[in-house]
Amino acid sequence: MPVRGSRGHRQPETRSAPGARSYAVIAGSPRSGKTALLNALIRRAEPAPAGDAWLVFRHGDKPETRAFVPGHRESRTVVDAFMTGQRDPRPGPARPARRIEITHSEGLLKRVALVDTPGSGGLDAANAEIILDAAERGLGLLFVADAAAPLARADLDLLAAAADRVERIAFVLTRIDQHDGWPEMLVANRALLASRGQMLASAPWFPVSLEPGAVFGVAELRHELETWAEPRPAPVGVAAATVSRAGDEWQDLLEREIAARRVAAVQRVSIDLATIHVRCVQELGSGKGCPELPHVLDRELHALSVRTTRQLHADTREVIGTVFTELLDTEPDAVVLARVTAAARRAVDSLRDDDRDRNHALLLTATSAVATVAGATAVDNLSAVGGPEPADQVLPSLGIALNASCYALWQPKVAPGGPPKHADKKDCRRWLQHALREIEVEVGHELGERYGALRQALVIIGGDAVDHGVLLA
Repeated sequence: MPVRGSRGHRQPETRSAPGARSYAVIAGSPRSGKTALLNALIRRAEPAPAGDAWLVFRHGDKPETRAFVPGHRESRTVVDAFMTGQRDPRPGPARPARRIEITHSEGLLKRVALVDTPGSGGLDAANAEIILDAAERGLGLLFVADAAAPLARADLDLLAAAADRVERIAFVLTRIDQHDGWPEMLVANRALLASRGQMLASAPWFPVSLEPGAVFGVAELRHELETWAEPRPAPVGVAAATVSRAGDEWQDLLEREIAARRVAAVQRVSIDLATIHVRCVQELGSGKGCPELPHVLDRELHALSVRTTRQLHADTREVIGTVFTELLDTEPDAVVLARVTAAARRAVDSLRDDDRDRNHALLLTATSAVATVAGATAVDNLSAVGGPEPADQVLPSLGIALNASCYALWQPKVAPGGPPKHADKKDCRRWLQHALREIEVEVGHELGERYGALRQALVIIGGDAVDHGVLLA
Protein backbone atom coordinates (compact mmCIF):
# COMPACT_ATOMS: atom_id res chain seq x y z
CA MET A 1 0.00 0.00 0.00
CA PRO A 2 1.28 3.52 -0.69
CA VAL A 3 2.29 5.47 2.37
CA ARG A 4 0.76 8.89 2.74
CA GLY A 5 0.31 11.08 5.79
CA SER A 6 2.77 12.70 8.11
CA ARG A 7 4.23 9.60 9.69
CA GLY A 8 5.86 8.78 6.40
CA HIS A 9 7.42 12.23 6.29
CA ARG A 10 9.01 12.44 9.76
CA GLN A 11 12.24 14.39 9.82
CA PRO A 12 15.19 11.96 9.80
CA GLU A 13 17.27 11.60 12.94
CA THR A 14 20.57 13.47 12.51
CA ARG A 15 22.16 12.47 15.82
CA SER A 16 23.73 9.14 16.63
CA ALA A 17 21.18 7.40 18.81
CA PRO A 18 19.98 3.93 19.77
CA GLY A 19 16.66 2.60 18.52
CA ALA A 20 13.25 3.87 19.52
CA ARG A 21 12.92 1.46 22.47
CA SER A 22 16.58 1.56 23.54
CA TYR A 23 16.28 3.82 26.55
CA ALA A 24 16.03 3.33 30.30
CA VAL A 25 13.92 5.53 32.58
CA ILE A 26 15.52 6.71 35.83
CA ALA A 27 12.90 7.54 38.46
CA GLY A 28 12.74 8.12 42.19
CA SER A 29 11.43 10.45 44.83
CA PRO A 30 12.62 14.09 44.74
CA ARG A 31 16.15 14.54 46.10
CA SER A 32 16.86 10.80 45.94
CA GLY A 33 20.00 11.45 43.89
CA LYS A 34 18.80 10.24 40.48
CA THR A 35 20.28 13.19 38.54
CA ALA A 36 23.64 12.75 40.29
CA LEU A 37 23.47 9.05 39.44
CA LEU A 38 22.84 9.79 35.78
CA ASN A 39 25.78 12.20 35.67
CA ALA A 40 28.01 9.53 37.20
CA LEU A 41 26.81 6.91 34.70
CA ILE A 42 27.77 9.03 31.71
CA ARG A 43 30.71 10.82 33.37
CA ARG A 44 29.14 14.24 32.96
CA ALA A 45 30.03 17.19 35.21
CA GLU A 46 27.78 19.95 33.81
CA PRO A 47 24.61 20.88 35.74
CA ALA A 48 21.34 19.63 34.25
CA PRO A 49 18.51 22.01 33.35
CA ALA A 50 16.03 22.35 36.20
CA GLY A 51 12.25 22.68 36.00
CA ASP A 52 9.31 20.67 34.72
CA ALA A 53 10.97 19.06 31.68
CA TRP A 54 11.96 15.46 31.16
CA LEU A 55 15.68 15.14 30.42
CA VAL A 56 16.71 12.72 27.67
CA PHE A 57 20.42 12.00 27.29
CA ARG A 58 21.42 10.66 23.87
CA HIS A 59 24.77 9.96 22.27
CA GLY A 60 26.39 12.66 20.20
CA ASP A 61 29.94 13.68 19.40
CA LYS A 62 29.06 17.35 19.77
CA PRO A 63 27.52 18.52 23.08
CA GLU A 64 24.14 20.09 22.47
CA THR A 65 21.04 20.87 24.52
CA ARG A 66 17.67 21.35 22.85
CA ALA A 67 14.23 22.06 24.32
CA PHE A 68 11.00 20.63 22.89
CA VAL A 69 8.16 23.03 23.69
CA PRO A 70 4.47 22.29 23.03
CA GLY A 71 3.05 24.59 20.38
CA HIS A 72 6.22 24.56 18.28
CA ARG A 73 7.11 22.31 15.37
CA GLU A 74 10.85 22.57 15.91
CA SER A 75 13.06 22.25 18.96
CA ARG A 76 14.88 25.24 20.43
CA THR A 77 18.50 25.56 21.49
CA VAL A 78 18.75 25.89 25.25
CA VAL A 79 20.88 28.84 26.36
CA ASP A 80 23.04 28.96 29.45
CA ALA A 81 20.30 30.68 31.45
CA PHE A 82 18.49 27.33 31.57
CA MET A 83 21.31 26.05 33.76
CA THR A 84 20.56 28.49 36.57
CA GLY A 85 17.57 26.53 37.87
CA GLN A 86 14.93 28.85 36.42
CA ARG A 87 11.94 27.31 34.68
CA ASP A 88 12.69 29.37 31.58
CA PRO A 89 15.56 31.71 30.74
CA ARG A 90 13.28 34.47 29.48
CA PRO A 91 11.87 37.01 31.95
CA GLY A 92 8.32 36.49 33.15
CA PRO A 93 6.16 33.35 32.94
CA ALA A 94 6.62 31.21 29.86
CA ARG A 95 5.62 27.85 28.46
CA PRO A 96 8.16 25.33 29.88
CA ALA A 97 9.53 22.58 27.70
CA ARG A 98 8.04 19.12 27.98
CA ARG A 99 11.37 17.55 27.10
CA ILE A 100 15.02 18.62 26.95
CA GLU A 101 17.44 16.45 24.96
CA ILE A 102 21.13 16.56 25.79
CA THR A 103 23.78 14.93 23.62
CA HIS A 104 26.92 13.53 25.24
CA SER A 105 29.87 11.47 23.98
CA GLU A 106 29.77 8.71 26.64
CA GLY A 107 29.90 5.28 25.01
CA LEU A 108 27.06 3.89 27.14
CA LEU A 109 24.64 6.23 25.37
CA LYS A 110 25.42 4.54 22.04
CA ARG A 111 23.51 1.54 23.31
CA VAL A 112 21.09 2.96 25.89
CA ALA A 113 19.67 6.47 26.03
CA LEU A 114 18.93 7.60 29.59
CA VAL A 115 15.78 9.45 30.64
CA ASP A 116 15.68 11.49 33.86
CA THR A 117 12.20 12.19 35.22
CA PRO A 118 11.36 15.73 36.43
CA GLY A 119 11.48 16.53 40.13
CA SER A 120 8.40 18.77 40.08
CA GLY A 121 5.28 16.89 41.09
CA GLY A 122 7.24 14.05 42.64
CA LEU A 123 5.52 10.70 42.16
CA ASP A 124 1.95 12.01 42.11
CA ALA A 125 -0.68 10.21 40.05
CA ALA A 126 0.02 12.19 36.86
CA ASN A 127 3.80 11.79 36.96
CA ALA A 128 3.45 8.11 37.85
CA GLU A 129 1.28 7.53 34.77
CA ILE A 130 3.83 9.22 32.49
CA ILE A 131 6.75 7.34 34.08
CA LEU A 132 5.02 3.98 33.67
CA ASP A 133 4.15 4.69 30.05
CA ALA A 134 7.72 5.71 29.21
CA ALA A 135 9.25 2.73 31.02
CA GLU A 136 6.82 0.30 29.41
CA ARG A 137 7.79 1.52 25.94
CA GLY A 138 11.50 1.47 26.77
CA LEU A 139 13.94 -1.13 28.04
CA GLY A 140 13.07 -0.82 31.69
CA LEU A 141 12.93 1.22 34.90
CA LEU A 142 15.87 2.14 37.11
CA PHE A 143 14.44 3.20 40.48
CA VAL A 144 16.61 5.29 42.80
CA ALA A 145 16.18 5.20 46.60
CA ASP A 146 18.01 7.18 49.26
CA ALA A 147 19.84 5.18 51.94
CA ALA A 148 18.54 7.63 54.55
CA ALA A 149 14.92 6.41 54.50
CA PRO A 150 12.88 3.38 53.44
CA LEU A 151 10.71 3.37 50.33
CA ALA A 152 7.62 5.54 50.77
CA ARG A 153 4.02 4.59 49.99
CA ALA A 154 4.11 6.50 46.68
CA ASP A 155 7.29 4.62 45.71
CA LEU A 156 5.72 1.24 46.47
CA ASP A 157 2.51 2.06 44.60
CA LEU A 158 4.47 3.08 41.51
CA LEU A 159 6.65 -0.02 41.67
CA ALA A 160 3.67 -2.35 42.11
CA ALA A 161 2.13 -0.92 38.94
CA ALA A 162 5.48 -1.12 37.14
CA ALA A 163 5.80 -4.82 37.96
CA ASP A 164 2.71 -5.47 35.80
CA ARG A 165 3.78 -3.30 32.87
CA VAL A 166 7.56 -2.86 32.69
CA GLU A 167 9.89 -5.49 31.24
CA ARG A 168 12.84 -4.87 33.57
CA ILE A 169 13.28 -3.17 36.96
CA ALA A 170 16.49 -2.53 38.87
CA PHE A 171 17.09 -0.56 42.07
CA VAL A 172 19.85 1.83 43.09
CA LEU A 173 20.58 2.73 46.71
CA THR A 174 22.38 6.10 46.83
CA ARG A 175 24.43 7.93 49.46
CA ILE A 176 25.76 4.77 51.10
CA ASP A 177 28.92 6.74 51.92
CA GLN A 178 26.86 9.07 54.12
CA HIS A 179 24.86 6.42 56.00
CA ASP A 180 26.68 3.58 57.75
CA GLY A 181 23.41 1.76 58.30
CA TRP A 182 22.70 1.35 54.59
CA PRO A 183 22.86 -2.50 54.67
CA GLU A 184 19.97 -2.52 57.16
CA MET A 185 18.07 -0.05 54.94
CA LEU A 186 18.64 -2.33 51.95
CA VAL A 187 17.21 -5.28 53.89
CA ALA A 188 14.21 -3.18 54.97
CA ASN A 189 13.48 -2.10 51.40
CA ARG A 190 13.71 -5.68 50.15
CA ALA A 191 11.21 -6.70 52.84
CA LEU A 192 8.81 -3.95 51.76
CA LEU A 193 9.00 -5.19 48.16
CA ALA A 194 8.69 -8.89 49.00
CA SER A 195 4.90 -8.68 49.32
CA ARG A 196 4.53 -6.75 46.05
CA GLY A 197 5.31 -9.61 43.70
CA GLN A 198 8.13 -11.87 42.60
CA MET A 199 9.50 -9.42 40.03
CA LEU A 200 10.16 -6.74 42.65
CA ALA A 201 11.37 -9.23 45.25
CA SER A 202 14.00 -10.64 42.88
CA ALA A 203 15.03 -7.38 41.17
CA PRO A 204 18.75 -6.52 41.54
CA TRP A 205 19.97 -3.75 43.88
CA PHE A 206 23.05 -1.62 43.26
CA PRO A 207 24.41 0.29 46.29
CA VAL A 208 26.36 3.30 45.02
CA SER A 209 28.42 6.20 46.29
CA LEU A 210 28.38 9.26 44.05
CA GLU A 211 30.92 11.49 45.77
CA PRO A 212 33.30 12.88 43.10
CA GLY A 213 36.37 11.48 44.86
CA ALA A 214 34.82 8.16 45.88
CA VAL A 215 32.48 6.83 43.22
CA PHE A 216 31.50 3.24 44.00
CA GLY A 217 29.15 0.75 42.36
CA VAL A 218 28.50 2.73 39.17
CA ALA A 219 30.56 0.45 36.90
CA GLU A 220 28.40 -2.56 37.83
CA LEU A 221 25.25 -0.58 37.12
CA ARG A 222 26.65 0.61 33.80
CA HIS A 223 27.23 -3.02 32.81
CA GLU A 224 23.67 -3.93 33.83
CA LEU A 225 22.24 -1.24 31.57
CA GLU A 226 24.36 -2.49 28.65
CA THR A 227 22.88 -5.96 29.05
CA TRP A 228 19.39 -4.45 28.79
CA ALA A 229 20.19 -3.32 25.25
CA GLU A 230 21.29 -6.74 23.99
CA PRO A 231 19.24 -7.75 20.93
CA ARG A 232 16.50 -10.33 21.34
CA PRO A 233 15.56 -12.96 18.75
CA ALA A 234 12.62 -12.14 16.53
CA PRO A 235 9.53 -14.35 16.92
CA VAL A 236 8.96 -17.09 14.36
CA GLY A 237 5.61 -18.36 13.11
CA VAL A 238 3.68 -19.68 10.17
CA ALA A 239 4.46 -18.38 6.70
CA ALA A 240 0.87 -18.16 5.44
CA ALA A 241 -2.63 -17.64 6.84
CA THR A 242 -5.58 -18.81 4.76
CA VAL A 243 -9.26 -17.83 4.59
CA SER A 244 -11.80 -20.38 3.40
CA ARG A 245 -14.99 -18.73 4.73
CA ALA A 246 -16.59 -15.94 2.73
CA GLY A 247 -19.32 -14.81 5.13
CA ASP A 248 -19.82 -11.36 6.60
CA GLU A 249 -19.68 -12.41 10.25
CA TRP A 250 -16.19 -10.99 10.64
CA GLN A 251 -17.35 -7.55 9.41
CA ASP A 252 -20.26 -7.54 11.85
CA LEU A 253 -17.86 -8.47 14.63
CA LEU A 254 -15.50 -5.66 13.59
CA GLU A 255 -18.31 -3.08 13.64
CA ARG A 256 -19.42 -4.15 17.13
CA GLU A 257 -15.89 -4.18 18.51
CA ILE A 258 -15.02 -0.74 17.15
CA ALA A 259 -18.31 0.85 18.28
CA ALA A 260 -18.09 -0.56 21.80
CA ARG A 261 -14.47 0.43 22.30
CA ARG A 262 -14.99 3.94 20.93
CA VAL A 263 -17.85 4.57 23.37
CA ALA A 264 -15.85 3.13 26.27
CA ALA A 265 -12.81 5.27 25.41
CA VAL A 266 -14.87 8.49 25.34
CA GLN A 267 -16.46 7.59 28.67
CA ARG A 268 -13.04 6.96 30.23
CA VAL A 269 -11.84 10.37 29.06
CA SER A 270 -14.89 12.01 30.66
CA ILE A 271 -14.17 10.27 33.96
CA ASP A 272 -10.47 11.18 33.78
CA LEU A 273 -11.29 14.84 33.15
CA ALA A 274 -13.63 14.89 36.13
CA THR A 275 -10.77 13.55 38.28
CA ILE A 276 -8.41 16.14 36.83
CA HIS A 277 -10.92 18.87 37.74
CA VAL A 278 -10.96 17.71 41.36
CA ARG A 279 -7.15 17.60 41.59
CA CYS A 280 -6.77 21.07 40.09
CA VAL A 281 -9.40 22.58 42.40
CA GLN A 282 -7.48 21.10 45.31
CA GLU A 283 -4.33 22.74 43.97
CA LEU A 284 -6.11 26.10 43.83
CA GLY A 285 -6.81 25.73 47.53
CA SER A 286 -3.14 25.15 48.31
CA GLY A 287 -0.59 27.80 49.17
CA LYS A 288 0.61 28.34 45.57
CA GLY A 289 -2.90 28.90 44.20
CA CYS A 290 -3.64 30.18 40.69
CA PRO A 291 -0.05 30.75 39.45
CA GLU A 292 0.71 27.04 39.90
CA LEU A 293 -2.48 25.87 38.14
CA PRO A 294 -1.01 25.79 34.60
CA HIS A 295 1.90 23.60 35.70
CA VAL A 296 -0.41 21.14 37.48
CA LEU A 297 -2.98 21.09 34.68
CA ASP A 298 -0.34 20.58 31.98
CA ARG A 299 1.08 17.61 33.88
CA GLU A 300 -2.41 16.14 34.26
CA LEU A 301 -3.16 16.59 30.54
CA HIS A 302 0.16 14.97 29.68
CA ALA A 303 -0.85 11.95 31.76
CA LEU A 304 -4.28 11.92 30.08
CA SER A 305 -2.53 11.89 26.69
CA VAL A 306 -0.35 8.87 27.43
CA ARG A 307 -3.19 7.00 29.16
CA THR A 308 -5.54 7.51 26.22
CA THR A 309 -2.86 6.63 23.66
CA ARG A 310 -2.10 3.45 25.59
CA GLN A 311 -5.79 2.54 25.53
CA LEU A 312 -5.91 3.15 21.78
CA HIS A 313 -2.94 0.82 21.37
CA ALA A 314 -4.52 -1.87 23.58
CA ASP A 315 -7.87 -1.63 21.78
CA THR A 316 -6.16 -1.90 18.39
CA ARG A 317 -4.27 -5.01 19.45
CA GLU A 318 -7.39 -6.65 20.88
CA VAL A 319 -9.62 -5.80 17.92
CA ILE A 320 -7.07 -7.21 15.46
CA GLY A 321 -6.76 -10.40 17.52
CA THR A 322 -10.53 -10.86 17.86
CA VAL A 323 -11.44 -10.13 14.24
CA PHE A 324 -8.67 -12.15 12.59
CA THR A 325 -9.23 -15.10 14.90
CA GLU A 326 -12.76 -15.12 13.49
CA LEU A 327 -11.65 -14.55 9.90
CA LEU A 328 -8.65 -16.86 9.45
CA ASP A 329 -8.79 -20.65 9.28
CA THR A 330 -6.30 -21.04 12.12
CA GLU A 331 -5.81 -18.85 15.16
CA PRO A 332 -3.21 -16.18 14.28
CA ASP A 333 0.10 -16.35 16.09
CA ALA A 334 2.36 -13.42 17.03
CA VAL A 335 3.95 -13.25 13.58
CA VAL A 336 0.62 -13.12 11.74
CA LEU A 337 -0.73 -10.49 14.12
CA ALA A 338 2.42 -8.42 13.58
CA ARG A 339 1.88 -8.61 9.83
CA VAL A 340 -1.72 -7.43 10.19
CA THR A 341 -0.61 -4.62 12.51
CA ALA A 342 2.03 -3.40 10.06
CA ALA A 343 -0.47 -3.50 7.20
CA ALA A 344 -3.05 -1.66 9.30
CA ARG A 345 -0.55 1.10 10.02
CA ARG A 346 0.20 1.50 6.31
CA ALA A 347 -3.51 1.50 5.52
CA VAL A 348 -4.29 4.12 8.19
CA ASP A 349 -1.56 6.34 6.75
CA SER A 350 -2.97 6.03 3.24
CA LEU A 351 -6.68 6.58 3.97
CA ARG A 352 -6.74 10.34 3.47
CA ASP A 353 -7.65 11.46 -0.03
CA ASP A 354 -6.02 14.84 0.58
CA ASP A 355 -2.71 15.91 2.08
CA ARG A 356 -4.07 17.06 5.43
CA ASP A 357 -1.95 15.96 8.35
CA ARG A 358 -3.68 13.56 10.73
CA ASN A 359 -1.19 14.13 13.56
CA HIS A 360 -2.68 16.81 15.82
CA ALA A 361 -1.29 18.44 18.94
CA LEU A 362 -4.17 19.87 21.00
CA LEU A 363 -3.25 23.10 22.78
CA LEU A 364 -5.39 24.72 25.45
CA THR A 365 -5.41 28.52 25.14
CA ALA A 366 -5.97 31.38 27.58
CA THR A 367 -9.53 31.75 26.26
CA SER A 368 -10.15 28.10 27.37
CA ALA A 369 -10.50 27.09 23.72
CA VAL A 370 -8.52 24.27 22.12
CA ALA A 371 -6.25 25.05 19.18
CA THR A 372 -4.72 22.44 16.87
CA VAL A 373 -1.15 22.31 15.63
CA ALA A 374 -0.73 19.73 12.87
CA GLY A 375 2.35 17.70 12.15
CA ALA A 376 4.27 14.74 13.54
CA THR A 377 6.97 17.04 14.94
CA ALA A 378 4.34 19.12 16.75
CA VAL A 379 3.06 15.97 18.45
CA ASP A 380 6.61 14.82 19.16
CA ASN A 381 7.24 18.08 21.07
CA LEU A 382 4.59 16.96 23.56
CA SER A 383 6.30 13.63 24.27
CA ALA A 384 8.29 12.89 27.41
CA VAL A 385 10.86 10.78 25.55
CA GLY A 386 10.43 11.62 21.86
CA GLY A 387 11.53 9.66 18.83
CA PRO A 388 9.51 7.72 16.27
CA GLU A 389 6.34 5.89 17.27
CA PRO A 390 6.71 2.17 18.05
CA ALA A 391 6.52 -0.08 15.01
CA ASP A 392 3.48 -1.88 16.44
CA GLN A 393 1.47 1.32 17.01
CA VAL A 394 -1.21 1.65 14.34
CA LEU A 395 -2.98 4.87 15.32
CA PRO A 396 -1.32 8.28 15.88
CA SER A 397 -0.55 9.26 19.46
CA LEU A 398 -2.76 11.78 21.21
CA GLY A 399 -1.03 14.89 22.56
CA ILE A 400 -2.57 17.58 24.81
CA ALA A 401 -0.82 20.55 26.43
CA LEU A 402 -1.24 24.18 27.49
CA ASN A 403 0.07 26.92 25.24
CA ALA A 404 2.31 29.74 26.43
CA SER A 405 -0.50 32.21 27.11
CA CYS A 406 -1.96 29.98 29.85
CA TYR A 407 1.20 30.37 31.93
CA ALA A 408 0.92 34.16 31.92
CA LEU A 409 -2.83 34.23 32.51
CA TRP A 410 -2.91 33.65 36.28
CA GLN A 411 0.26 35.42 37.34
CA PRO A 412 -0.03 38.41 39.74
CA LYS A 413 -0.53 41.70 37.91
CA VAL A 414 1.88 44.40 39.03
CA ALA A 415 0.64 47.99 38.86
CA PRO A 416 3.17 50.85 39.01
CA GLY A 417 3.44 52.11 42.54
CA GLY A 418 0.97 49.57 43.95
CA PRO A 419 0.94 46.05 45.39
CA PRO A 420 0.58 43.05 43.04
CA LYS A 421 -2.98 42.04 42.25
CA HIS A 422 -3.53 38.31 42.49
CA ALA A 423 -5.94 36.37 40.29
CA ASP A 424 -9.38 35.59 41.70
CA LYS A 425 -9.73 31.88 42.46
CA LYS A 426 -13.34 31.91 41.32
CA ASP A 427 -12.19 33.09 37.90
CA CYS A 428 -9.59 30.31 37.87
CA ARG A 429 -12.21 27.69 38.65
CA ARG A 430 -14.57 28.97 35.96
CA TRP A 431 -11.79 28.98 33.38
CA LEU A 432 -10.73 25.48 34.42
CA GLN A 433 -14.25 24.08 34.16
CA HIS A 434 -14.84 25.55 30.72
CA ALA A 435 -11.40 24.47 29.50
CA LEU A 436 -11.96 20.85 30.53
CA ARG A 437 -15.31 20.81 28.74
CA GLU A 438 -13.62 22.01 25.55
CA ILE A 439 -10.91 19.38 25.90
CA GLU A 440 -13.55 16.67 26.34
CA VAL A 441 -15.20 17.67 23.07
CA GLU A 442 -11.95 17.84 21.10
CA VAL A 443 -10.56 14.58 22.48
CA GLY A 444 -13.88 12.86 21.70
CA HIS A 445 -13.59 14.07 18.11
CA GLU A 446 -9.97 12.87 17.84
CA LEU A 447 -10.92 9.45 19.23
CA GLY A 448 -13.80 9.15 16.79
CA GLU A 449 -11.45 9.78 13.87
CA ARG A 450 -8.89 7.26 15.11
CA TYR A 451 -11.34 4.42 15.73
CA GLY A 452 -12.98 5.16 12.38
CA ALA A 453 -9.61 4.95 10.62
CA LEU A 454 -8.88 1.63 12.35
CA ARG A 455 -12.21 0.20 11.16
CA GLN A 456 -11.53 1.27 7.57
CA ALA A 457 -8.01 -0.16 7.61
CA LEU A 458 -9.13 -3.56 8.91
CA VAL A 459 -11.99 -3.70 6.39
CA ILE A 460 -9.41 -3.25 3.61
CA ILE A 461 -7.06 -5.93 4.96
CA GLY A 462 -9.83 -8.40 5.78
CA GLY A 463 -11.57 -7.82 2.45
CA ASP A 464 -8.38 -8.52 0.52
CA ALA A 465 -7.85 -11.72 2.53
CA VAL A 466 -11.39 -12.92 1.75
CA ASP A 467 -11.07 -12.08 -1.95
CA HIS A 468 -7.77 -13.94 -2.38
CA GLY A 469 -8.28 -16.72 0.17
CA VAL A 470 -5.03 -15.84 1.94
CA LEU A 471 -3.76 -13.04 4.15
CA LEU A 472 -1.82 -10.72 1.85
CA ALA A 473 -0.43 -8.49 4.59
